[in-house]
Formats: sequence, structure tokens, C-alpha cells
Amino acid sequence: MNKKFENIEPMTWAQVDLRAIKHNFTEIRRLTARNQFQIPSRNINKTNLIDPEHILTVVKADAYGHGMIKVSALLDSLGVGYFGVSDVAQGVELRKSGIQRPILLLENALADYAKYIVDYGLIPTVSTHELAQALNQYAKSVDQRVNIHIKIDTGMGRIGVWYKEAAGFIEQVHRFRNLVIHGIYTHFPVADTDKIFTKAQVEKLYNLVLKLDQKGLVIPYIHASNSMGLGGYKTKVLNIFRPGLMLYGQYPAVGLKKDIHLKPALSVHSRIIFIKEIQKGRSISYGRTFIARKSMTVATIPIGYKDGYPRLLSNKASVLIAGQRCPVLGTVTMDQIVVDVSKVKPLHLGMPVVILGRQKDEEITPDELAQYTGTINYEVICMLGNNLPRVYSSTPEDYGFGDV
Repeated sequence: MNKKFENIEPMTWAQVDLRAIKHNFTEIRRLTARNQFQIPSRNINKTNLIDPEHILTVVKADAYGHGMIKVSALLDSLGVGYFGVSDVAQGVELRKSGIQRPILLLENALADYAKYIVDYGLIPTVSTHELAQALNQYAKSVDQRVNIHIKIDTGMGRIGVWYKEAAGFIEQVHRFRNLVIHGIYTHFPVADTDKIFTKAQVEKLYNLVLKLDQKGLVIPYIHASNSMGLGGYKTKVLNIFRPGLMLYGQYPAVGLKKDIHLKPALSVHSRIIFIKEIQKGRSISYGRTFIARKSMTVATIPIGYKDGYPRLLSNKASVLIAGQRCPVLGTVTMDQIVVDVSKVKPLHLGMPVVILGRQKDEEITPDELAQYTGTINYEVICMLGNNLPRVYSSTPEDYGFGDV
């Protein structure tokens, strides 16, 4: 790359506030304290603030668009117990970045990846005999023992051993001498919409743990609660909690706002690159889906669907300029949108634009954009965060890893 152009500031970027993530982490510790472990024959000291080592922070999907390496460095400094990633490649990337804490692979890896899992000290999710056998065989060849977690399917239907077959599967895996069953877990598909089904899932996992305990097969760690699960349910079976969405300052359900105060960590910013007057009857953008009903002033903003700003926001969403909502006019294009700035005074090229986030008394939230596009806030932050250059804000002395 030509050195002259390396430090050009992006016209549109995602801003990640690491202070907000730190705040959210503390709030999550407080919230999860009410769900502390209570199983016969097992003890844990109850406190008003869960030990960070009992929290598994989910940093898959590049930390939901916030940047896995930067976010993980912060969380590592806060003492989290575990990191959750999707696959082996993400786990290896975290290891190479300097993370030494346990890393759980949330997907079921193929047997071909056993060598990488063992060599990089990753904790695999095991749901098949093939993977268990391959891990045991390679671990034996290098004289190591490997911690594993077993996924239990209690109704998600994605990966995992069906709960009715789980005890038998676990007993078989337990016979592999180079594998240590470090944890078991399940996942909630409808924690935000169906409490009866979700509570039944918890009960199935609880009964499985009791059954295994009675057989003398005591698995140290049990987990199920994603953000909605830990925020919406009180359980007695879990001793690891795995927040994802709430860590980044978003709520899986509006009702949780009364229980926990979160700060959004991601905002998206741009600048006006073009301004013009258009007359009544003129059209804007592809398909001529917007025809001006009156004379107006419009501005062009350099963001589009290549940046994770979907076409479904065409003629629906707004941006913030000078604290005012400016509606998107016409079809969202690959790298630009046009907005109505008729009410913005004074107006000039280069003015800051908020695509997502707060400006003065107005705010554009992921929930708002999700509503326009028929999706969820998870997808909005992943799309925007993973497609735009990221800029980090923090107080370096708070985190101990320098200027970010």
C-alpha cells in the first residue's frame, strides 16, 4: 500500500465505545447474581455480584460487529472466565492475539480439526462420536488431556445430543481417557417469546444433571443462559452465564430495561458529501421510488448496502443531522443514500451525520432499524459493525492495554 494513503480517515465508520462494554459487563454480573447455582450436593458461595470467572462472554461474529480482538482484550483485563467463539479459526485467532483464558467453540467441529483444537488449547463442543474419538486419539498421541463441553438439544434443534439420549452419550464419551467432560450446555430458541417452553428446557437440563450426579458423573459446569435467558429467567441449574447481545448494550426484549441498565457500545457516523435543491416532481435514486411533492433540499451520505445498511431501509429510515431526523429518500444504493435536509439550518458540506446512535436529543436505535427491515437488533449491529471501518474510544488507563 502507498504510505501516503494509509492514514486517510474514513468518510463513514462504526464507533465502538469500550467504556460502554465495561459498564454492561458490570451490570450483567449484578443481574446474574440472582441465578446462582443450587443443586443438591453442590455448593457455591452466594454473593451480590457474580465472579467474572463464571461468565462466558460471546465474541463470535467478530464480537457482534464490535471487533473480537479489541473487545476480548478488554474483557480479558476484566477477568472473564471464558470466551465463546463459533469455530476453530476464531479460536486460533484469539489465541494468536494473546488470549490465554479458556475459549469455547460453540459450533460442532469436524473430526479433521482435532489437531488444531488440541494444539491451541481450545475447548470444543462435542456432539458426535466422530469428534470425540478424533480428539481422544490425537490428544493421546501428544500425551494431553482435553477439556470438552457437550451440547444438549432440549428444543433448539440445531446441534447437540437429544436430551433423552444425552446420559448414554455422556457415559460413552466419559470412557475416553484423554477427554475431560468439563461442561454441558443447551440453548434457548424462544426465551423471548415462550416462557413455558424455555422453563421446560431448564427442567430437562436440571434433571439430566441430577441423573448424572447420582451416577457419580459430576460435570463441573452447566450453562444455558444467553442474554435473554439470564435476564428473563431465574434458574438453579446454571453456574456459567454466557451473555452476548447485552454485553454490547442491546436488549433482547424491551421488558428487561427495568432490570438492567445497558449502554449501547456501537454507533455509526458519516458526513454530508453533496447538497442540492430539487424541484417538485423530480425523482431520487434507482426505480424512482421517491418523487418530490414539493421543492426541497437534499444531501448525499456515503453509506449503502455494501456497508451493511440494507435496501429495505429505502424510504423508511432516517439519519440525524444537527440533532434533527432527516428521512431517507428513495432507494438505498450500494454506497450512498439521499436524505431530506430541508429543515437543517445552517447546512454545509462535511456536516456530521449519525446513522446509528444519539445526537443531541434524538436517537436512531438498532431496534428501530430492525423494525423497518423485519429483522432483529442482533442482525443490525452485526451488519453495520462488520462492514464498516471501526474506531475505538476508551480511557486507556481503565483497561491496561494502551491507546485503542
